[in-house]
Amino acid sequence: MPQSLENKIAVITGSTRGLGLAIAQAYAAAGAAVVVASRRQEAVDEVVGQLATAGARVTGLAVDVADLASVEALAAHAERSFGRFDIWVNNAGVAGPYGPTLGIAPATFHQVIQTNVTGVYNGSFTAMRRFVAQGSGKLINVLGRGYKN
Repeated sequence: MPQSLENKIAVITGSTRGLGLAIAQAYAAAGAAVVVASRRQEAVDEVVGQLATAGARVTGLAVDVADLASVEALAAHAERSFGRFDIWVNNAGVAGPYGPTLGIAPATFHQVIQTNVTGVYNGSFTAMRRFVAQGSGKLINVLGRGYKN
């Protein structure tokens, strides 16, 4: 595989399983340094270990994308680890509940909105501020069905 992402640093939310993990693996194989992020530090550590064993430059951090301070901490972690980041992938998501409105608890509804909508905003806001300041960057927002807990 060509090293098309050589010298690039990619932050990928929701990257310990499913599509996010596949993106992290593909970017690492293409030469990028990868910053793995997910809600559980144990899951992050496991994927960091797997990617490092495969030869990737990788780090990771547990993050709640619904919390702007947590997302800012992820960006700061990437900058401390690699000096900057060039790519930000908003991939974290949860599956929304289906069924009659009265059958869906308000807390469940709000969790989906906080992760899938507010989380994308937080990631976009955080990444774009840095991309504008550095004069470059790529923001990728993934639309999917989310992960069913």
